[in-house]
Amino acid sequence: MSSDITAIFQIAPTVQILHWLVQGNLASSMSRAARFWVILGIIYRDRLLPDLFRYPDLRDRLYSQQHPTSEKLKAESFVNGCGDRHCICAKSLTHWLHPTDVMRSQLQSLTGFDQQQCEIELTQLPFATVHRSLRGDLEKLAQLGWLKALPRGEFQILSVDLLPQLPSDIYLGSINERSPSQLKMANSWLSQNLSRQQALDLLVALDTLSMVQPNLELLLDSLSELLIAEQDSDRLLSKHQNLPHTFVNLDYILPPEVQDRVDDYHKQLEDLWHTADSGVIQFDYEIVKSDSGINPTDFSRFSSQIKQITVYPVCIHYLRRAKYLSAYGIDPDGNMTWHNYRLDRITSESLKILAWGDHAIPKYLKQLRNSGKLPTSQAVEIELRKAWGFKFYEEPQLLLIRFSEDFARWYVDNTVRHPTFKSVPYPKITSLLQKTVSSDHERDAILAIVEQRNPSDRYYQAWIRPNDINIIQRLRDWRPNGEVLAPISLRQRMVDEATQELMHYLPHWR
Repeated sequence: MSSDITAIFQIAPTVQILHWLVQGNLASSMSRAARFWVILGIIYRDRLLPDLFRYPDLRDRLYSQQHPTSEKLKAESFVNGCGDRHCICAKSLTHWLHPTDVMRSQLQSLTGFDQQQCEIELTQLPFATVHRSLRGDLEKLAQLGWLKALPRGEFQILSVDLLPQLPSDIYLGSINERSPSQLKMANSWLSQNLSRQQALDLLVALDTLSMVQPNLELLLDSLSELLIAEQDSDRLLSKHQNLPHTFVNLDYILPPEVQDRVDDYHKQLEDLWHTADSGVIQFDYEIVKSDSGINPTDFSRFSSQIKQITVYPVCIHYLRRAKYLSAYGIDPDGNMTWHNYRLDRITSESLKILAWGDHAIPKYLKQLRNSGKLPTSQAVEIELRKAWGFKFYEEPQLLLIRFSEDFARWYVDNTVRHPTFKSVPYPKITSLLQKTVSSDHERDAILAIVEQRNPSDRYYQAWIRPNDINIIQRLRDWRPNGEVLAPISLRQRMVDEATQELMHYLPHWR
């Protein structure tokens, strides 16, 4: 799509755009964000200022002739504007935002305002301020890369290609508040770059993927509009949708109403990550714990409790069944560490986004921010490459697993599980264990088992996070055709599970 940043000034500003303009500090800078948007619109959309200008040039464009120009006036002088109801200083935030219920909800999510605070903020008059504040706005815009500050109080307008670039997803705005111009931008790109058949194929593919990535909804709408607008495409689109030849079934277990709530969380996080300073979130989370019964014929019992979580969100994973948020902060056990949170187990109506000055934010997170060492998604990706499993914050262990030759040939060989997952010849197992298993007792126990197994069977190794539920489920899928040899703790878990399952199916009289 077009990379012309001035497009954001062509329509009413979204909450996400204002949040981005002030580097994620919308809670404390609502009025400044609105001033930034208006000033930049005058400069880059309307072209009402010369390439080199001073503050008085901007002042005279902004304010009416009745507005005082004295630099000595204090803020109290502008509480109710200058007296001219047509002057920009008499216009509230509502004048530019045209807030809807959806926008109010977004504003509360990004700022942490309650409903009353939100309404009070929308009545503020951004330009009812002293001239010193406006001068400060120009200096800040220069620091952010929107202008070039020159000696003697001059500012230079920059070429559009040198301006800050808005992350593409922010153009999408709210799923429920797409503007005609946004759809027009998407349709323009699609019609210029895709054939009708390619657009049809993309529509079907995106319709499936949109289950796990809600931001694709805009592109889906654009494709549909583009296809419906073309001659005879109603018939082709209907035929293509009713007679698909490729099915992709994502194992997404959530019912529609829960999926909608999860998508809202996901969208909130995407918007937060597109701000310059990101932020800390707070939410209520349901912790589920299982207690295995003493009698192996009994099912495990589960209990749950709600805990408040305060963390720095880093990235989202889609794992076989649901979406997980990887975040760093105070985990459910009260420790400062990493944790993966299932989005559908968040019980809050929406995520609460905390300003960095909030007392609820742990001191250590603030120290990481101040030192520029907050965790990143790149760091997560590095750890994921080191070992198989999404509990990337746990210590990796060696997995050694045995398959029959026939099963390995048809279901394991030539499959990609993880970069560390590979076949290991039977004669090399001893040296592998000697290098990778530090405990003499565990190594001897594994070797004793290996010596009793058939050398002609197939053996595979991998580095894994042994407590990761996705690893556990993969091993369950391989039962009874795969035998876990190492680590011993994971082998014992498979023994306990298999024993419990067997006891459920044995006749009671035994």
